[in-house]
Amino acid sequence: MAETRWSSSWKAFVKQNAGRWVATYTQVSTFPYEDHFLDLDPEVKDPLGYPVCRVTVSLKENEKRAMLFIQGKAEQWLREAGAVAVERAPLAAIAINTHAYGGTRMGDNPETNVVNRWGFSHEAPNLGILGASVMGTSGARNPTLTAQALAWRTAEHLVTEWKSIAL
Repeated sequence: MAETRWSSSWKAFVKQNAGRWVATYTQVSTFPYEDHFLDLDPEVKDPLGYPVCRVTVSLKENEKRAMLFIQGKAEQWLREAGAVAVERAPLAAIAINTHAYGGTRMGDNPETNVVNRWGFSHEAPNLGILGASVMGTSGARNPTLTAQALAWRTAEHLVTEWKSIAL
């Protein structure tokens, strides 16, 4: 189609084909990797002059293979449903709607983790961290219920162990 996007022929094409388009999206689970992290950017500042959060992440082989597999399956399903053309988006480490996790890694070792198994800081034992930041990965699902369950678990631990936590 050589005409501009807003020409009469373009509008006729959209009118004829608007109900024939579909987009699919898959969010795969991303494993926690040592070289994926958040920090403060040493150069970029917000309008008030404070450093902005910098995300360091890359697409690893496991996630590439999972994405390519799902893209292949989606194309197969679409073609079996009658699709005459399929376009694959390029693989990306972070999508516009990615849920970010892991900024305050949970674990028993204070050398490699920010919070303990109950969500309390190793450095400040009376500081509980509630939210998805303690999760290493989401399992490719919306994190809300898991984050709520972890927050409830941390609060419950605080209620039962408050005397030893409040030191």
